[in-house]
Amino acid sequence: MNKDLIEKSKKGNKEAFTELILSINNDLYKIAKARLNNDADIDDAIQETMISAFKSIKKLKNNDFFKTWIIKILINKCNLIYNENKKHDKVIEKDKVEFEINGTNSEEIESNIDFYILIECLNYEERIVLILYYVYEYTTKAISKILKISESSVKSRLVRGREKIKNSLKGGKKYE
Repeated sequence: MNKDLIEKSKKGNKEAFTELILSINNDLYKIAKARLNNDADIDDAIQETMISAFKSIKKLKNNDFFKTWIIKILINKCNLIYNENKKHDKVIEKDKVEFEINGTNSEEIESNIDFYILIECLNYEERIVLILYYVYEYTTKAISKILKISESSVKSRLVRGREKIKNSLKGGKKYE
């Protein structure tokens, strides 16, 4: 993460902040996609995250944690939208996972597709932990801070998620 851009953003530089967001936009999309099922809601969550983050970036104490900080904001926004949709009994159609192919090789794309297909059998809590752990390579400690849950809960969700995937691959019970 470019610390110079973060410092400029803290001083109110909109261009620097936009550049920061663009550098992690694909990551934000994938994380929002784990919680929300339609593109309009995902776009809303990301947009609300950007607005919130820009307004409060001056409060960011350690620039090294910018990405972790903004992911926390995004997850909170996604949860608000999810709960609002649920409250209004909205039926949300599930879109297929879309991937940006920006110069990645076909093996990497297939690996990503396989991973996202595998985790479809999991509930949100397990899915988000596995994405943060395997895709973004956060430690269990960092994930616990992002999701505001204990580290042992993170570890339990990882174990439970892996077990559900293993059972699913063996043709066992499908989980929701």
